[in-house]
Parts: sequence; structure tokens; C-alpha cells
Amino acid sequence: MKVITHIKKRFIRYLSVIAIVLLAACSLPEVTPAVETTVATEPSFVLTSTEIPSPTIPPVPLPVEISSKNAASLTMVNRAPVNTAQQLKWANDSLSLAVSTQMTDASGNQLFGVSVLAVPELTPTSIMSTQDGRVADLSSDGKLAALVSLDMTTISLVDLTSANSVVLTISPEFLVGNATFSPDGAALAVVDLDGKVDAAGNPVWYVELHSTVDGSLLNTLEGFVTASPVFSAGFSQSPQWVVWQARATLQLQEIVNGSLSPTLDHQDFVTAYAMTRDGSMLASNVSTASVEPAPAVTLWDAAGGNVLRTFELTEPALCLDFSPNGTLLAMGVGSALQIWDVTSGVMLVSLDGHAGQITALAFSADSKYIATVGNDNQLFLWQVSE
Repeated sequence: MKVITHIKKRFIRYLSVIAIVLLAACSLPEVTPAVETTVATEPSFVLTSTEIPSPTIPPVPLPVEISSKNAASLTMVNRAPVNTAQQLKWANDSLSLAVSTQMTDASGNQLFGVSVLAVPELTPTSIMSTQDGRVADLSSDGKLAALVSLDMTTISLVDLTSANSVVLTISPEFLVGNATFSPDGAALAVVDLDGKVDAAGNPVWYVELHSTVDGSLLNTLEGFVTASPVFSAGFSQSPQWVVWQARATLQLQEIVNGSLSPTLDHQDFVTAYAMTRDGSMLASNVSTASVEPAPAVTLWDAAGGNVLRTFELTEPALCLDFSPNGTLLAMGVGSALQIWDVTSGVMLVSLDGHAGQITALAFSADSKYIATVGNDNQLFLWQVSE
């Protein structure tokens, strides 16, 4: 009897231990294996239909028109990487900026491209890349790019807003030296690289104006005389003139009647020039291969050929642009963006930011932005905020 009682007690203890273990197991926390987290990488350019600003980055403040009174308040509000930019061209509505580029790949092949960037986000809305021709110019509406074939025999107009389709091909009967759009985009000025020879054996330089609608020849301008090869000729910011450039000489030619202005003669090679939109003034910069003269930008009366004033600099300006109303002149002087008052000749502000020489700049059509690009491969967007 004692043995049975002892066995019952041990059996009861055994059941109690099992119950405790089961209760403990039920109360233990669930353990799951560690999860590896990865951060998705984003390509340098992402095409999106709707841009949502980051909650950690405040939106770009609204810009106001840049003037002599507020130019000193210009600030850089956005930037984007752009490799080897060649040209900046604002759309007429100032809502986008087209940037042409030229690069060399590892095999030594030239790669030409155009990126159209939304403003002020500087996000690309369209991108074109080709090895078939260099980008000679961009239309002011930001829609067309003029590509000169590598053999310089044809010009293709590419619609950047329609899958980079070729909408027109122009095949002049000469080697194409250059091609530029008129400010309204209706005509394309095409330069004969070699010119022709008259009956007396003298060189004749000429520019053909072609329609950008059907490629038809609208007009031929000639009469520019030079002993040097023509470096460039074509439209500038003014629809009134074609500008001829040969080494140290600039000369303007009327589109309508072909009359030539007096030559604008410089003491050294012209490295940059810009015109006001109304065609009344031209600013030019020369190289400083010689010690004298010191770096300076000259302001000319376009039609009369008279020097209006000289802007003395500490180093050469590689790029120039007038504000749309012609009251301000922006210069890329070394790595600084300088804004000068045209009437007084006073420098209003000098802005640093680029890590290298500024190579191109442009006022927006509404005069609320200035875009600059340098050999540091950076595009800066400047504005005066409300």
C-alpha cells in the first residue's frame, strides 16, 4: 500500500513538471531570423512623369525678375551634374532648359547628346544621344536639335519631344561649317565651310537660310570679306542680324536686305560674343595671348560699329549673355558669375560656386533665372527669390 502511494506521488510530480514546461513554452517570445535590408540605388538620371519634392528638402522659392536693384541677391538654388556641356538654350516659356553635350568614350568615339531639363527641378524630361552627328544648335522652343552629319554633308532636325525622330533633313551642295536657328525657329542659317571662288579667283563667303518646315532655300547672304577663314557665321540672340566671325573681326549683316554693318575690329582673337535681343548692342571678349591689352569686354553699337564702353576684367570671360531687356550683362569670368550694369558699367555682383571655369551661361526668357555650366561638369541654377 505504501508502494502504491509512493508511485502516485511521483506520477503527480511528473505531470506537474510537464504542465510547467508547457506553460513556459507558451509564454516564450517568438524568435524570427534577422532580415537583411538593402538600399536601392537610383540612376543618375530618372525620367518621371510627376516630380514629388522630398519632404526633407524645402521647395525652391519663387523667383523674381533679375534687375540691377536685386542682382546682388542672386543665389544658387539648384544644381545638377552635366558632363562636357557645349551649349545652353532656354525654352521661350522658361520652364525648361536644353543642354547639348559632347563626350569621348573609352574607344575614342565621339558621343553627342541633348538633355532637356525641367526648371527649377533640373530633372530630365527628354534625353537624346547619338554618334551620327554633332549638335550644332538648339531651337529656342526647346523642341528641335540641328545635327550636322560627321561627313558634314547633311543637317538633320531632330524633334526632342517626339522620341527623337528626324523631322527634316537638309542636304546643301557644300560641306557644312555651322548651322544655327533663328530666334523664332523658322529658319536655319547654314554656312559653307570652304566658301566659293568668284571669276577673279577671290573667295566668296556666304550663308544660306533654309526653312525649318520644308528645308527650302529662303535667302542667301554674302559680301563678308576676310583674308582669314570664317570661324563662324549665323544667328545670335537677335532676329535682325547674322553675325560673321573671322579671328579678330566681327561683322553684322541684315537678314532682310543683306546690308553689312561696319566691321568690329579687335586686337586679338574673339573668344565670345553676345547680342541684345533687339539687336542694338553687341558685347565681345578677346583672348589674352599677348600681355596687352588687359582682359576686357567691349560693348559695341551694333549698327554703327562704335565702342560704347569697356568692362575691365581680372581674367578673360569665356561666355557672355545679355538679360532679355538688355540692361544687364552676365559674364563667366574664371569660375565666377559676374553681373554688370550695361548703362553705368558697374559690376553689381560676383558669385562663386563653380570649381572650374564657367564655359557657358544663359538668362531665361523671363529674366528670372541664370543657368551656368563649367568645366567642373556642374550645372547651376541662379535666381533672386521673393
